[in-house]
Amino acid sequence: MRLKKIKEEYGDKVDIQYRVFMLRPEPDPTAVFNDYRRNHWTNANSQPDSGDFTLWESEEEFPNCSMPSAEAGLAARFQGPEEWEKFHDNLLAAFFTENRNISDTGVVSDVAEESGLDMDRYRDALESGGLREKAVKEYMEATNLGITGIPSVVVNDKAVMVGAVPAEQYRYVIDSILETGDLPGRPPGELPVAE
Repeated sequence: MRLKKIKEEYGDKVDIQYRVFMLRPEPDPTAVFNDYRRNHWTNANSQPDSGDFTLWESEEEFPNCSMPSAEAGLAARFQGPEEWEKFHDNLLAAFFTENRNISDTGVVSDVAEESGLDMDRYRDALESGGLREKAVKEYMEATNLGITGIPSVVVNDKAVMVGAVPAEQYRYVIDSILETGDLPGRPPGELPVAE
């Protein structure tokens, strides 16, 4: 939500490119909605511009693998930025607000259809192969930068901003780059440099 508002505010001055990052690239049967997740979702829900987090009360199984939604996101990306953005927003809502199991390919396909994707193109992209490899490649590129969670933002291939960063911090970094052409001076521990 924050990045969407930043993009609206800065327009063509910023280029936001979304990439796949899977919290669980392979099925993990131990993934459940536990106290750790409850605390993080409660905290996220209390922050401005974070989206709507509904504590998991669904009869559906808690998602245990990110690959189905990653492949679907790539299939949506092929249909264009507006189509991808609508799918992405709806996928986040399906998981965080509606408590739907986005590890289930049927659920993810329903979200794609609800998002208005061309379902023939969507299915062709999924069936053509290669999306799994692309998802793994983007995931590995992120882990090679030291990214271990979401949200994470890589700025000009030089710095990584991790976590639910306040919009003011994004503005500070963007304004510095627009004014000086470089990242702002940063205290130790802030904006770690990507290696």
